[in-house]
Amino acid sequence: MRKPQAVIFDMDGVLIDSEPIHYEVERRIYDLLGIEVDDAIHRNYMGASNDFMYSDLKSRFKLSASVEELIKFDDDYRCEYLKNLKVVDLNSGILDLLMELKTAGIKLAVATSSSPDIANVLLNRCSIASFFDTIVTTSDAGKSKPAPDVYLLAAQRLGVLPKNCIVFEDSPNGLSAAKSAEMYCIVIQNDKQLDNLLKLADYRISSFKELTFEKLATIFQSK
Repeated sequence: MRKPQAVIFDMDGVLIDSEPIHYEVERRIYDLLGIEVDDAIHRNYMGASNDFMYSDLKSRFKLSASVEELIKFDDDYRCEYLKNLKVVDLNSGILDLLMELKTAGIKLAVATSSSPDIANVLLNRCSIASFFDTIVTTSDAGKSKPAPDVYLLAAQRLGVLPKNCIVFEDSPNGLSAAKSAEMYCIVIQNDKQLDNLLKLADYRISSFKELTFEKLATIFQSK
């Protein structure tokens, strides 16, 4: 059976149940900036980098601060907020899958739109940083999802061809990035409102409890 050589995970909403946390942080930041961002616009930023979000917000709301200043403010506020949280939860079933993949000799990476500081805080708070051979952010790659750069850089660092990689994503932007990188993409998502935007996924799951390494290898082989 041909097996994948690498598995690359988005972080927020995939490895870690952090999307509600980030959503709340962003709501607080919008209040501090004195802007009202409706839910449809806010949801459009899911899976994208702060550079994308603040470039768009600056244009929409004519914010006086530079994009760089807004990103710095966000990063400082978000880091402090995350450090003070009592609990940051992993997504159900992910720890067992990570252990199986590691035992099977699969190379593992994180490819995230979060900043290096945020990725470091969250992965270490959840005690899973040591599982990964490399952690790549969109600031490392130079372009935000939906551009494929962050996934291509992760594959390059792992020394694996894109066609031999599986990506786990939860957002339309992330799915577009993975497919543009010509990687097999599994989406973990329960939000029915996103179904139409996620139809290009190679496979869909609701929970990592649905997967074992053997099943993962089987669905990858059948592509």
